[in-house]
Amino acid sequence: MTERGRLPRVKRVTIEDVAREAGVGRQTVSRALRDLPEIAPDTRERVLAAATRLGYRPSALAKGMRTQRSDVIALIVSDIANPFYPAVARGVYDAAEAAGCSVVLYNTDADPGRERDAVEDALARSARGVVGFFYGMPDDVLADYARSVPLVVADRELPAETAASVCNDFATGTAAAVELLARRPDACLGMLDSSVGVAVDERRLAFVTACAALGFGDVSARIVQGPPTIPGGTEAARQLLSEWPEVNGIFAFNDLMGIGAVQAVLARGGAVPRDCAVVGFDDLEMSAYLNPPLSTVRIDKYDHGQALVRALLADTADRISLPVSLITRATA
Repeated sequence: MTERGRLPRVKRVTIEDVAREAGVGRQTVSRALRDLPEIAPDTRERVLAAATRLGYRPSALAKGMRTQRSDVIALIVSDIANPFYPAVARGVYDAAEAAGCSVVLYNTDADPGRERDAVEDALARSARGVVGFFYGMPDDVLADYARSVPLVVADRELPAETAASVCNDFATGTAAAVELLARRPDACLGMLDSSVGVAVDERRLAFVTACAALGFGDVSARIVQGPPTIPGGTEAARQLLSEWPEVNGIFAFNDLMGIGAVQAVLARGGAVPRDCAVVGFDDLEMSAYLNPPLSTVRIDKYDHGQALVRALLADTADRISLPVSLITRATA
């Protein structure tokens, strides 16, 4: 016994320890322990031998994975502090509960390593499936995981027949926002875009396309990236208006950046929308209660969450597009 009568803490052998012992990657260990066919027999034997030597004990739930999955659905989000995600999560939880499933929530900060860890943990839990927002992992890695567990990705499309996707109609929503900003005769438009992740370019492309269709030409130089947060929007808008003082209409990647843009205009002594109009995207609940209330493109976040679970339980690789709507308030 150690000081104060406590037993020494025994370090639990982890899957990383087994990977190091066997000279393979963490993902290879996970798949070898689940006896997946893509693992070569000699590699599987090496992994199993390493696990035996180290005394590795996967969860009892994971041991049953060969015969059945649990009723756990893994929900992966990039930032639980972003008020967009709780509404989506509520939709996921309600749809999962109706199907007799429970939900495990993972926060990744759009980091590809944390996204991988979340999926691997879901696999270890024998999760019935994984749904969520993947901004860090490349397509080929996600497609690889989709062969191991039912997977539905949000606001992102993988190659055909790889995994189901549930996306909002960003093209239609962005076009409506641009048309609203373009109503003033001297309109000069810019955009605040997210700098986080590898799969967030759809709104930027939609903005460029919509501006070109209305005769604004190439507006790509007037797109400034920043973190998709209120401070990120404030700084990105400050930079945009400093470099392009003639900009009098800003389309923001999300409502948080839009709120930041309003703050930046006010900090310069300007008025919204007189000197610069702002339109966000998402329609967070808080956006209606700001001063001035934020114009935005509404996403039905609860239905988005429900659609993710419906797609998962349908076990198809369908691509589902959800409608959006323009909400005109005081900022545009």
